Amino acid sequence: MKKKIAKIAIIKPLHNLFDYEVPDTFKDITPGARVFVEFGKKIVVGFIVSIEDLFKSKSYNIKPILEIIDKSPILDDETLKLILWVSSYYHSPIGQVFGIATPSYLRQGKILPEKLNISKKQETYLFGKNILLTSEQQKAIKTIKNSINKYECFLLDGITGSGKTEVYKNIQKEIYKKKLQTLIIVPEKNLIPELKEYFNTKNMKIAEYHSTLTPKQKFINWNLIQNCKIDIIIGTRSSVFLKIPKLGLIIIDEEHDVSFKNNTEAKYNARDVAIFRSKNKNIPIILGSATPSSETIFNVNNNKYTRIKMRSRVNNKALPTLKVINMSNRKKEIVSEDVIASIKERIYKKEQTLIFLNRRGYSPIITCRDCSWIPSCNNCNLNMTYHKNKKLLICHHCGKVNKYSGKCINCKSKDIFSLGEGTEKIEEIIKNKFPDKNIIRIDSDSTKKKGQTEKIFNDIRNNKYDILIGTQMLSKGHNFPNVTLVVIMNIDQILFSPRLKAIEQLAQQLIQVSGRAGRGNKQGEVILQTSYPENQDLDCLIKNGYEDWMKNLLSLRSSLGLPPHRNWGLIQAKSRKYSDAENFLNNIKNIIIKNKEIEIFGPMPSIMQKKANLYNVNLVIQAKNKTKLNYVIKDCIPSIKDIPYSNKIRWSVDIDPIDYD
Repeated sequence: MKKKIAKIAIIKPLHNLFDYEVPDTFKDITPGARVFVEFGKKIVVGFIVSIEDLFKSKSYNIKPILEIIDKSPILDDETLKLILWVSSYYHSPIGQVFGIATPSYLRQGKILPEKLNISKKQETYLFGKNILLTSEQQKAIKTIKNSINKYECFLLDGITGSGKTEVYKNIQKEIYKKKLQTLIIVPEKNLIPELKEYFNTKNMKIAEYHSTLTPKQKFINWNLIQNCKIDIIIGTRSSVFLKIPKLGLIIIDEEHDVSFKNNTEAKYNARDVAIFRSKNKNIPIILGSATPSSETIFNVNNNKYTRIKMRSRVNNKALPTLKVINMSNRKKEIVSEDVIASIKERIYKKEQTLIFLNRRGYSPIITCRDCSWIPSCNNCNLNMTYHKNKKLLICHHCGKVNKYSGKCINCKSKDIFSLGEGTEKIEEIIKNKFPDKNIIRIDSDSTKKKGQTEKIFNDIRNNKYDILIGTQMLSKGHNFPNVTLVVIMNIDQILFSPRLKAIEQLAQQLIQVSGRAGRGNKQGEVILQTSYPENQDLDCLIKNGYEDWMKNLLSLRSSLGLPPHRNWGLIQAKSRKYSDAENFLNNIKNIIIKNKEIEIFGPMPSIMQKKANLYNVNLVIQAKNKTKLNYVIKDCIPSIKDIPYSNKIRWSVDIDPIDYD
């Protein structure tokens, strides 16, 4: 009898699979099952990726598999192929990809309960009351239904309030009739409750899958999903890896959102992974957005995706009016008198106001008038944000926290003043102006308790608050029918950001948060405060709209040879010494530079040069052809171990990077 070896993935940041001998007693072992193996001096859980014949030419000692955990594979062939593709495409350590793709209970070697008996009883599906669809919704549904049995990527490009969710629901109805499952992926978990409620009808089985579930809840939901006990899965980016045997449709809501990109550990973009999965599975996928990303529009223009436009709000609701307030001559005003007057008007009408400022804390900078001291983070060499309510200075990049007494640490002066403002400061100003009104601040500082965000959003819909003050948490996908005024503050610094996606993200935020106004039966208004109303990007966006603005952006990026017209890969090195990281990348550059079909930029410091006491240095690799880009990077990775002191450098690869931090 020929000996067999198993290629096994170990849940560690390692690029390689490891060979283990399959004992003769383990006859029925199959890929996708878990096993216990000896790794170093520890017994760990491993996932079998493949089984091959053991050739005598193997010169190294091969350890045997110690124990089989699963009688049958817990990961099917499709899921294994997906994990392998993600590891290969993004050059991510395969062990980390397996870690992201599976709940912690599985990685710990816990046993699945006995397979559930799936009821064969035909259930009656009750879809609730019929909703009168707009002609655009009807057209969208018809277009997608025609391709429901095959792969096609649809961009559902609908303005805020055009009823994209109702289109999702109608397509999911068809999927349900075929006894298939639907996966809906959202950028943030706080969007799940509203979606879950929207899709929740009698006999409909819905499961959540996201990071805030307990390990036990994730394990239970994972098991229900893989046993086809769930009709709709609503989750955040890691849900793209779920084993869904009867997957018939994938929906990516707010496809433009950068939160779909995982920038820690194994780097991947859940939207793009979902597109690969749907193509491989030969099922349709819907990308929904009022502000589609530049990459998606680029693919539409190249006939890779089908674009469906929806340009009218449901029930012919009017789009909000826009008023721009020039703050360049109002240096002492933080909240303009025009805004205060408009808020008073909304309060009189018993309507709600949303004030948007994408910066938490009280002030991003405080300084001493006597000695010019500014508190900075020693780990990042960046200013620390002042949080007045907690009397803390916090670095929003590495998380370092310092207590603050109100005195200058340098000269002990109490003459301290703040520069710039965050949500705390705006809350303080608004409460002073409207002391008897119900005001709520919504940001990551004020919504840390479990279930708090969901309760706050329900209270908003029940009109318990007059004024809402918040960050981007309020800008995405939420429906607040009584919000008729949206105030957008302090966007100016983003207009001049060096980040590749900064201006695109700003445009998306402006459109998205503006779309929160007037979603009910009342006319909405948006007020934008800026010191640069004549900024070219801002002017184009306001006068011509997002679609024309995006055409200009893509044209500019084409002329400059920037993504999505070019393909970028990023190799980042982190070290306590800048020179060590730079030398490391120079060695990689010398390996790659032999290839004339690519361009290399760097080594150069990241936008955030130092973070968490480590210097960040980047090497950007550009190619017209993505296959060539991936080949070049893949070819150089095995040589990295031969670079002097490479074991002292933290390095990572990022394909299609969003930012260069």
